[in-house]
This record gives sequence, C-alpha cells and structure tokens, in this order.
Amino acid sequence: MWWHKLKIIGSMVFLLAFAGCSTVIIGQLDERVSAKLSSVSVVDTGGRAGQLYSRALRQALYIYEQASPAYDLTSSISVSSSSTLSVRGVTSTFKKMSMVANFTLTKQGGGDVLLRDTVTADATLGTVSSLFGQDQSELHARDRMATLLAQRVAQRVQLYFLENADK
Repeated sequence: MWWHKLKIIGSMVFLLAFAGCSTVIIGQLDERVSAKLSSVSVVDTGGRAGQLYSRALRQALYIYEQASPAYDLTSSISVSSSSTLSVRGVTSTFKKMSMVANFTLTKQGGGDVLLRDTVTADATLGTVSSLFGQDQSELHARDRMATLLAQRVAQRVQLYFLENADK
C-alpha cells in the first residue's frame, strides 16, 4: 500500500517539475530588455544566407513589434568548407561546413560600440550519393546554419541587455 502511494507522489512531483520547464520568450524576462531588443535596427547582410539570417534575426528580436531604432546591429557572414572528413585514417564523402557570423552592436548617434562578438555553426553533409542531392544538402545546410546563427546572435544581444539593464 505504501509503495502505491509513493509511486503516485513520485509521478505527481515529476509532472509538476516537467510542467515548470516551459519555454521562456524574450518578452517574459524583462520589459526593459524586450524594449531595448525591439529598438535594435538589423542591417541587412548580403546573399541568400544573409537574407535568411536577417529575417530570422528580426523575428527573434521583434517579439511584439519594432520600436524606433536606437541601436544598429551590423553583421557579416562567412562560410568555409572542408572537402572530406576522415575517421581514423579512413576517408569518406562527408563534408564539414562552418558558418561564422561577426556582429557589432552600436548605439545610434554616437556610434559607440557596445558589443562585438563572433558566433559559429557547423554542419556535416554529403551523405547523399547523387550530385543533385549533394547540392541540395549543401543548400539546406547553409539555410539551417544561417537561422541557427541568427538565434545565437539574438541570444547574445539579449544577454548583453540583461547584463547591462541598469545602464
């Protein structure tokens, strides 16, 4: 009998703990921080990856709507790719691709640099044998990495504003 009660109590504790692990959006953390994030003007980055990156970055920063710009976020994206990977001396057809975003957050007017940082994303591709499939795999990897970089940059800018909320 006590074992049955212990299982019920344990499952209730687990459900309560699991229900408390919901996602937190930027606007829930601090209204001042979300107001600062919505006042960041994202400067467009060139190329397809840059367009996807800029769009995803705007979606992450402007939770409610964009406010009048007070900050500029300038980014540059570079892609590097190694032709083959090897595992303990055995070569394969896999490629490793890395995408790097260098970004700078500046205050408008004075041009003071508030934050300068770099984020990276990596992907392994090339498991498909057809040439068309390999091209599509590379295209999708670039798209995924651009979106992932935008999320990481938005988190880094959010962290900056959280750390400097009183300034």
